[in-house]
Amino acid sequence: MGFWDWDFEDDERAEWERVLRGLRDGAFFGDEEGVIRRGLVSINTGWLARGGLLRLRDSGLEFTPNPLERLLGARVTRFGFTEMVRVERRPRREWMVLPGGQLPRITLHMRGGEAVDVLPAGDTLERWLALITNQMEVWERRQRFVEYEQEMAA
Repeated sequence: MGFWDWDFEDDERAEWERVLRGLRDGAFFGDEEGVIRRGLVSINTGWLARGGLLRLRDSGLEFTPNPLERLLGARVTRFGFTEMVRVERRPRREWMVLPGGQLPRITLHMRGGEAVDVLPAGDTLERWLALITNQMEVWERRQRFVEYEQEMAA
């Protein structure tokens, strides 16, 4: 949703809140080709956490670190659906709490046993999770179709 595209909830919000929601959702970039959703997240891999902008594309996720993280050596990271084994919500239910008071997160389980935690900003976790799992299913169906076409051509 762009900064100037309001829904019915936005009529009730203050101007500053609309600006913050636009920043959180990356509306300042305008439309980007091939991007299904984007927004501010924190990516945690083991002990290292990086903040930045996550984009959901047809083929996977792309994480662009914020400018300060880039000064510290962070690079654009891509998580392709080919590398992902499964995606899960932690804790599994909204009403559950993680040990130590950790924030709810999306965990991407990669091939090779690596796990990447994605912590979306604000209350967007459920929307991100639904979109990522849906896009992953669409990608898997496309791959099966491509494999079937290759078998038929051979």
